Amino acid sequence: ARDAYDVVVVGARCAGAPLATFLARAGLSVALIDRATFPSDTLSTHIFQASGVAVLGRLGVVDRLLASGAPWLADAVMRVEDVWARLAWPTEPGDPGPGLCVRRPVLDAVLVEAAAEAGAHVRTATRATGLVEREGRVGGVVAETERGEVRLEAPLVVGADGRSSKVARLVGARTYNVAPNERFGFWAYYEGAADERPAAIRFLRWGDELVISCPTDGGLYLVAVLASLERLDEFLVDVPASFDALVARCEPVAQLLSAARRTDRPRGTASYSGWFRESAGPGWVLVGDAGHFKDPTPGQGISDALRQAEHLASAIVDAGGGGLDRALARWWRWRDRDAREMHWFAQDLGAAGPVPAVFVEMLRRMATEPEGLRPALDVFNHRVRPSEVLTPSRLAGGAARALARGRPARQVAREVRTIASRDVRRRWHNHRPRYVDTSPVGTPDPAAAFR
Repeated sequence: ARDAYDVVVVGARCAGAPLATFLARAGLSVALIDRATFPSDTLSTHIFQASGVAVLGRLGVVDRLLASGAPWLADAVMRVEDVWARLAWPTEPGDPGPGLCVRRPVLDAVLVEAAAEAGAHVRTATRATGLVEREGRVGGVVAETERGEVRLEAPLVVGADGRSSKVARLVGARTYNVAPNERFGFWAYYEGAADERPAAIRFLRWGDELVISCPTDGGLYLVAVLASLERLDEFLVDVPASFDALVARCEPVAQLLSAARRTDRPRGTASYSGWFRESAGPGWVLVGDAGHFKDPTPGQGISDALRQAEHLASAIVDAGGGGLDRALARWWRWRDRDAREMHWFAQDLGAAGPVPAVFVEMLRRMATEPEGLRPALDVFNHRVRPSEVLTPSRLAGGAARALARGRPARQVAREVRTIASRDVRRRWHNHRPRYVDTSPVGTPDPAAAFR
């Protein structure tokens, strides 16, 4: 079977489905395919902040997500070593709300439904196996369905198919600026957690411990623990017992769960290094986790995917026919500018071991300033850049206060040198990427990719 469209989107989750919705609303013919059927689960933090909620508002799906029982995450409870704070999650005029946590079987099904309602041709249980070549360009997708092979032709193919993107492999997209993870993460759901109003998301990091928790849909409560990779073998001896022990050591979360029951075995992963991929070429583009993945500790993946999809839809629609390749290249450059600071910040946030003393003192001082820690939360909203909060003057002040609190001068000097040298190295690689493979972008193995 052969069908023709303006765009074929491979991957129908939180990047692909919104992109298909925006494109279909603009009058383009869109095929949206996914190997899964929905509802379907996938590994995910499933937390999204105000900037992502704003895109969901423009998609028109917020009320459906609220109907799942997921409460607005109106507050943030933060612990960084001995610095504690509880504050309202910042929003801007026009935001539908502050933040939500919705499990992926619920979220993705709603997004796929919205794409179909917008006019996208949704094909689930459809697995991309190859690409169509047309005069040296990607010209469509070859896919397998229960009824056999289909050929979906289009002048543009979008890879929105996640970290292990088939489209990225087929076009030979190189990976660059890898940020290795230093922790592993496991999460589980609880029923019967104490009802807290307003609902809050908790980010608690002290010593080598890191716990994130919040209520989610269906009356459940999500708890994620992230521990140093050095502790992985010990943790895996008895995953449920290890998980429960880590949660019990986090007193605020343990109190919320004192009368609750864990509903299932904890799930997790030990491999989630961050990276970028080359993300545009002749007739193709990558969006969401297919083109960029960061350490999940700050929970940015869904909001990133939503914002990228909306921006990419505008680039495609505004480009028309002749300037599409240039528009996609500009979008890729925008994606990197938009993501690179948060990419490195996420790696730091998920680093193993205690938080550097100079950072602790920076946050302690910020908590006393007129705006308090709101700018720090707006980093998570992707509305303030990390460099606007972690400034050289705040670093110097943090170092001075760490010394005044009796921290050894040698330790403080080492922390400052490490932070400064790391920042210089990252800025260099932002403009001169460090690749981990050497195959040039856009030149796949014809025998493997094109049929």
